[in-house]
Amino acid sequence: MRRRTASCGALALLSAGALAAQQPPAADPPEVPAGVPVVVLPVQSAVPDGEGAWAGGTGSAARTIDLLNAEIEFAFGEEEGAAHWALAPAVEARLARNPTIGVDPGRLAYRGLLAAPDARAQLYEPLHTQLRQVAALFGARLVVLPLAVSYRERRAVLQLAVIDVRRSAVLWHGAVAGAAAEAASPFALTTLALRVADRLAPS
Repeated sequence: MRRRTASCGALALLSAGALAAQQPPAADPPEVPAGVPVVVLPVQSAVPDGEGAWAGGTGSAARTIDLLNAEIEFAFGEEEGAAHWALAPAVEARLARNPTIGVDPGRLAYRGLLAAPDARAQLYEPLHTQLRQVAALFGARLVVLPLAVSYRERRAVLQLAVIDVRRSAVLWHGAVAGAAAEAASPFALTTLALRVADRLAPS
């Protein structure tokens, strides 16, 4: 698995507030130093391919989402730099213990992010409030929001966004693809989850 590295100077800039700089989403996800809390939310949606096949051979959107969530949990669990990140099961459990918040982490107002956002615009409501409330439960500033998983060009692909809830801004918006695999193979989602963790987790 590829490990990303960052210079001490880059880490210092980030810890000093480089995330707050006004800049458009980059081609690569932002570097996140180890120890910075991040919330990884559940996958929000799944889309079949043109022939109606679901990535992972699950047979439905709900099963595809459940399987990918489980694969993402495992993949981030293998990344030492993300050892303290809050993953989907922890988010769901914490919100279940705080029902007055009224946020369902698997049914957020995500649709406005399916298209690339305007880098100058703040995050829209009610999504900003939803994410801010969830992040506050973990003392986090950054949130990873997996938007939609699909299958195209023989690969499972996950569209996602990295969001700074304090700034109400999308730091990164893009897609990660797994290795080439048949749509019916669970391997399609396994490799996708591993690549997501590899791209986002601290080294």
